[in-house]
Amino acid sequence: MGILQGSGFAQIPPDTGLARNDSTPKFALGTVISDTYGNSYRYVKAAEGLAIGQCVTATAKAAWSLTNPVLVDGAITANTTNIIHVDGGASSLAATAAKTYNGYYVSQATASGKGIAYKIADQPYIPAGGEVDIVVESTILEAFANNVALLIYNPYVVELVDADTEMIMGVCIGTITSGYYGFVQVGGHCPVVAVGHTTSAAIVLNEPLVPVSAVPGSCQGMAGSAETDIMEYAASPLRALQAVNADTPGYVEAFIQGLV
Repeated sequence: MGILQGSGFAQIPPDTGLARNDSTPKFALGTVISDTYGNSYRYVKAAEGLAIGQCVTATAKAAWSLTNPVLVDGAITANTTNIIHVDGGASSLAATAAKTYNGYYVSQATASGKGIAYKIADQPYIPAGGEVDIVVESTILEAFANNVALLIYNPYVVELVDADTEMIMGVCIGTITSGYYGFVQVGGHCPVVAVGHTTSAAIVLNEPLVPVSAVPGSCQGMAGSAETDIMEYAASPLRALQAVNADTPGYVEAFIQGLV
């Protein structure tokens, strides 16, 4: 596998290896390490039991949900900015310290899906009911309507992807017990990604992979009804490295990008 290197560290000894199942955290939550082949892994907490090859998604924070919304203050035109101006005045969101959500992901909370997620680069102090500019790492690729509610995701606490509209945010590389800690892959070559076809959507070489709602943790090709979801909502970072026939369960090789 090559030498493992940690963000901010010269080397992190793998100890029991990357396929960890720690009852108590052995690394700082969110620690990202890489090997000499360019693959990257994030240390996370499992909100439910995970198995090798399963796709995971981040857990949503209820404080930014539709029932307690933080709202976009001013419409955003696609491809024009990396700043989301938010207004907490319509919610009961408590004052939030600066940088609390740095490294988290934010997306629209629409009726038909969750929207593309954007990694937060800088979140200033949020006064209770106040207005601030949330800076994300990349240009916003979609239009945001004025007063649209937002969801925010903690990429360090993960659960199985179980809906077409959820965002794939990593692939499990070993068993992690619910409530335990371990590494999920967030970049590079994934030799084992779970496949659980429930439709006729075959996997085509180099196409995005969409979650399978009926088989939690699994993916399939994006053809058919899932195509709109994957392109408009899930923005999957997974690309297939091999073709698989329709309705064929098992595993597929894939490349994962854009999550570090």
